[in-house]
Amino acid sequence: MVALHSNTMRHPFLLLAAFPLLVTAARAASDRPLLPLPIPGEMVMASPADPGRFTFVVGGDNRSVARDLPPPPTAARIFAETRLLRPAFALWTGDSIYGSDDTPGEAAREYAAFLRLAAAGATPVFNAPGNHEIFRRPELERVYESCMGRLYGSFDYGRSHFIALDTEEADRAPGVGPAQLEWLRKDLEANRGAEHIFVFSHHPLFPTPDHPRAGFASVANRDEVHRLFVRYHVTAVFSGHEHLYYASVHDGVRYIVTGGGGAPSDGAPQDGGFQHYLLVSVDGNAVKIQVLQPWRLFEKVGPVQPDGSCTAMVMNYGHDPLSVLVAFPTDQLGAGAVATASWTYKGGTHPVPAEIVAPLHSGETFVRVMARQGRGTLVVLKPATK
Repeated sequence: MVALHSNTMRHPFLLLAAFPLLVTAARAASDRPLLPLPIPGEMVMASPADPGRFTFVVGGDNRSVARDLPPPPTAARIFAETRLLRPAFALWTGDSIYGSDDTPGEAAREYAAFLRLAAAGATPVFNAPGNHEIFRRPELERVYESCMGRLYGSFDYGRSHFIALDTEEADRAPGVGPAQLEWLRKDLEANRGAEHIFVFSHHPLFPTPDHPRAGFASVANRDEVHRLFVRYHVTAVFSGHEHLYYASVHDGVRYIVTGGGGAPSDGAPQDGGFQHYLLVSVDGNAVKIQVLQPWRLFEKVGPVQPDGSCTAMVMNYGHDPLSVLVAFPTDQLGAGAVATASWTYKGGTHPVPAEIVAPLHSGETFVRVMARQGRGTLVVLKPATK
């Protein structure tokens, strides 16, 4: 067993960590490239203007409580807010369907429903399979690959490297089998020059102390994987399975359980048992992780007026300001269009910066604005004055 040095956090609403830059080295393309889920509609995953600066969302565990029951509404709300946050992509830590004792046909229909749900986020999504997807059934493993893609793999974004692990291999208890472990070792070695390495999986390596059996079935297997993460300076490991929020640090590696997508909570709110998702901001060697609770971020966009103007209200009931991208239903404003934003409280109006950004889709104009916490931010888009 590895000697572990750790500290833990139950449910902070903001985590801020700075990690040292790694020595730049040549990086190899993954021999198991992980592609976004085949979500219907147009998903935009453009390269970042600054490869060291971008955001992504992490969530998971949205499955229903029983066979033939609809999923809870939490994931739909998370994806609606993702559309407003407009991260580069989202990572999902599994249990996207009830699965388990489903027939293969039922599981396939549940995957189709989840993919339609995820389309509301207008953001590419990468998933790591959960136990409800596979349930140690080879036939469900094949359904997953047919409907969702690779069971494990990796991809690059900017100067960072992302790895999805399959902790639910059908022929073994939760963990990482020998073939996958050897691939992981080679992939980490090939990408040791990445500025950050992020890993996501379903079963956590280090679950909450109250639920030790929620982790890997083998402590030896867990320790072998953990040693690799330490050796290659992995920035953070995101997992689900436990339906709560829990963060710990072991030998310098940050581990976060984020199973707040709507499945029944595994703890009281004060113990992390609340619905949530994460917004991760990469800024050079600094990584900021915000814990967001759904149903605290809303937008209402009005119709285009006869003069070509349009207004929107962004309501942020959370604890922190959030950078959001408001989509206005027009692209006919001309090159001189102007966007302004402000928040008002008890008679005082306070302007905030607003910026028109390059369009993501035809027929829309996008405005980036910082939505103040606990307030409504009014965004106004006007055509160029003649």
